[in-house]
Amino acid sequence: MIFELLTEFILITINAFCIVLVWWVIRGNTTNKLKLWFTLMTIFILMWANFSFFGSISKDLSLALLFYRLNWFAVALFLPSFYYFFIVYFLEKKGWAALIGVFVVLGSVFLAYSSLLTDWIISDVVHKDWGVEVIFGVLSDTFNFFSALVAFLVVVYSIQTYRILSKDMKIKLQYFLSGVFVFILANLIFNVGFQVFFNSVQYQIFGDFSAIFLLVFTAYSIVRYELFDIRVITTEALTFIIWTVLVVRLWISDTLEQQIIDSAILLLTIIFGIMLIRSISREVKQREELEDLAKKLKFMDKQKDEFVSMAAHELRAPMTAIKGYLSMVLEGDAGEIPQKARGYVADVSSITDRLTRLVNNMLNVSRIEEGRLVYQVEIISLSRVAQMVYSEFEIEAGRKGLQIELEIPGDLKDRVKVDVDKIQEVMSNFVSNAVKYTDEGKVIMRLKESGVNKVRFEVEDTGPGISKEEQKRLFQKFYRAESNVGKTIGTGLGLYICKLLIEKFSGTLGLISDTNKGSLFWFELPVVQRVEGEDLSS
Repeated sequence: MIFELLTEFILITINAFCIVLVWWVIRGNTTNKLKLWFTLMTIFILMWANFSFFGSISKDLSLALLFYRLNWFAVALFLPSFYYFFIVYFLEKKGWAALIGVFVVLGSVFLAYSSLLTDWIISDVVHKDWGVEVIFGVLSDTFNFFSALVAFLVVVYSIQTYRILSKDMKIKLQYFLSGVFVFILANLIFNVGFQVFFNSVQYQIFGDFSAIFLLVFTAYSIVRYELFDIRVITTEALTFIIWTVLVVRLWISDTLEQQIIDSAILLLTIIFGIMLIRSISREVKQREELEDLAKKLKFMDKQKDEFVSMAAHELRAPMTAIKGYLSMVLEGDAGEIPQKARGYVADVSSITDRLTRLVNNMLNVSRIEEGRLVYQVEIISLSRVAQMVYSEFEIEAGRKGLQIELEIPGDLKDRVKVDVDKIQEVMSNFVSNAVKYTDEGKVIMRLKESGVNKVRFEVEDTGPGISKEEQKRLFQKFYRAESNVGKTIGTGLGLYICKLLIEKFSGTLGLISDTNKGSLFWFELPVVQRVEGEDLSS
């Protein structure tokens, strides 16, 4: 009784899945011939599974014999559809493969005729304790051999064709063969093995049920890049199973009251089932659209980076030449020039310096993101780098009338493992921005301990400050903030490069600022412990 209930449930599930699979393939963007052959395969597989079940539970032997002969008839018709679907419409094989297919069709027609209208395949059936047993005829072994031959041809053609297929087709073929493997293995065990060694079809139903794996993997290989998601098909199949169970329950209800209750439950289940399926389908569609959009954006971002890198390479050489000639003019190599013209040339030289920094920044971004930037990592004293940066900007700050200070505690633990040139670039960027956008007041450079085994570098200014909204995007690539006086701050690459470099050295960075209250940029790096006897004076 339990075995019968289990097989009934599995059979209902298979029927539901098959109907949903056919629905998915038919509404997919595939050729009409492909849809037709998959539909035929599904029909034969449903006939195969259902007739096998009805034959095993039938109390009438004559009816059981008819069901089993219909079962073998469906199997015989499935073989050419299986072969042709795979060879002609999946692998697009021609020539000898198509010619052999003609013989497969002829053999299948003969076996289908023998199964249904003669006793050559199934001669009779008898009742056993577990159900109905089949007595096989003289051509039953021929039937099994022919079935194995078709499966063997499918596997051989798969191996032959796999290496010349496109990447997309290879993935589809892998899904298809996964279903074929499960299907063949189950049939070898339950349909062929038990029949040959135990002369029984008691567990044949499980071999027949394995065909659902073939259909599921085949359908997925067909519509893999379309609106197909395992959650959707599972939801549709389970919903259909619930509907089927409720319809059966309504059919066997004994009283009018029970029929009314079951009808109301069925109606509500249909409504909510449709709503659930639509909701999940819409979610899957939106997800796939987002995935496609993300791929396109990623591709466009890659193209943009490649263009920026190429443009930067092409610009650097002429910018260097321009800078060289401007320097020669200012130094008098081309003769004396009027003072007014000298001022113009100096301005052009300053703009050229800015453009050169921009080009170098673009190249550095590309190299850092692609992992091509070479680092000379060593253990250094961060205080010494800070002092070099302080000396670099002391004169420039004085020209603007700004006070610049450097605060370093005497007992500071500041040994860090970094590329000295890269960390100096980060410090210089912080100080340069502070000096450039602070019109009055002072700039303070500060080194201090910030927790266990961490050193913190800060640059605090009395400039216009940065709003909270702008701070959220300030360290992003190509983002440029605006000061409270409307000036665009930077090129949008300097702080982004600083972020990449600090993260490369296992550090963190950030800022504290508000409009009209100045800014404090900082970064923290892990401190390297001093080895006893080690000298940093060199």
